[in-house]
Amino acid sequence: MGVEIKGLKELENQLEKRFGVKAMRIKSDKALTEASDYMLNEMKSHFKAFKDTGASIDEMTRTKPFTDARDRQRTVVIEWVGPKDRYRLIHLNEHGYDRNGKKVIPRGFGVIEKTLQASQARYRKIVVDELRKGL
Repeated sequence: MGVEIKGLKELENQLEKRFGVKAMRIKSDKALTEASDYMLNEMKSHFKAFKDTGASIDEMTRTKPFTDARDRQRTVVIEWVGPKDRYRLIHLNEHGYDRNGKKVIPRGFGVIEKTLQASQARYRKIVVDELRKGL
């Protein structure tokens, strides 16, 4: 579950040739931060539809950009961190669960995936616009 951006490799290569790897990392981190802030706000607004105590919204945060060890790509993760440990419940809310052999579908069923799908084009546009500002 994530947002995949295709076709930006050429733009990244051009920027790396022009500015260097370190400057490119700073520019891509800024683009990732702007786009992930947008995505975080979208997710928070969609979570308000089934809010109870608001703990899931309050604990929703994003990481700083980092290099993912698996594919060596700069990454930002939206996660749930806080004293109420909402990260334990998010996957149940997103995918539903079984109770006594019956499938239970909570009010927030699939909200993360729906938000990602609805916001994918805008997320990509923010990343491209931020990278183009560096030209």
